[in-house]
Amino acid sequence: MGARAAILLRMLPRLRTLALLVVLCAAVSAGVFLVAHDLLGTYRLALHVFSQNEAAYAEFGTVSAEVAAGSAASARSVYVPILVYHIVRPSYPSDSAAVRRLALTPETFDAELSHLSEAGYRVVSFGDLEAYFASGTPLPAKPILLSFDDGWQNQFTYAFPILKKHGFSATFFVFTNAIGRRGFMTWDELKRMREAGMTIGAHSRSHPYLTKIADPAALWDEIAGSKAVLEQRLGVPVTVFAYPFGQYDPSVVADVARAGYRLARGDFYAGGMVSAERPYELGAMNAPTTTELFAKKFPAAR
Repeated sequence: MGARAAILLRMLPRLRTLALLVVLCAAVSAGVFLVAHDLLGTYRLALHVFSQNEAAYAEFGTVSAEVAAGSAASARSVYVPILVYHIVRPSYPSDSAAVRRLALTPETFDAELSHLSEAGYRVVSFGDLEAYFASGTPLPAKPILLSFDDGWQNQFTYAFPILKKHGFSATFFVFTNAIGRRGFMTWDELKRMREAGMTIGAHSRSHPYLTKIADPAALWDEIAGSKAVLEQRLGVPVTVFAYPFGQYDPSVVADVARAGYRLARGDFYAGGMVSAERPYELGAMNAPTTTELFAKKFPAAR
């Protein structure tokens, strides 16, 4: 037997062990991939629950044809445009195209609120809308509703002071798993906004696609669990919900109603009309990101 053959024989046990480790690693990797694939298929964003991409959780106005068809104006409809803001902060050269579709500078946000006042619009709350639906409590002329999604820190830092400057209220929809994480608002900041007259609404626990959750218990936890956490930490009832990505179906709507919410907001914009007959399917639109577009969408004369 040659020297090389003898060396290979001595190394054979080690080679077998190495081969076994390679196979095991491949199996583990495949398992991780399958688990990740399953999670992605159910939640889509499960692998980056606390993404720092400010456009990661935003909706861009998509909804099923069935839901859209049911959002037409009825005898119990009223014109109350619901605006959705996501990002209010200085612009950065590194901002992605998706972020630029959503982001407003503080100056632009300030100008939009000034335009609303000058054009005769009156900011109302979801509570005002609920009272109108329930008992006909009058709304002011040219009502409009302001909301913010996802609980980003920039909303507290930049938008909140501008809202206070104009004497406007807004509803901030937050998903509870992200509260206090880097880039998101803290519990103390949410409490400060609530004490200043802002409304805090639920936006689920982890911001999944609710329509893709097959497990009824998991769906219920996202909807009712987020309500329970907010109420426990903030000490006030939470009665309004915003669907993550604006997506919902009849089973999701049924759970939202069963959880005790009074109103829920999607993202299908039916020209600003909302209906007392569909309190869990309120349409909304992403706020225009320039003052020119904003003034065109909400003119002084109406």
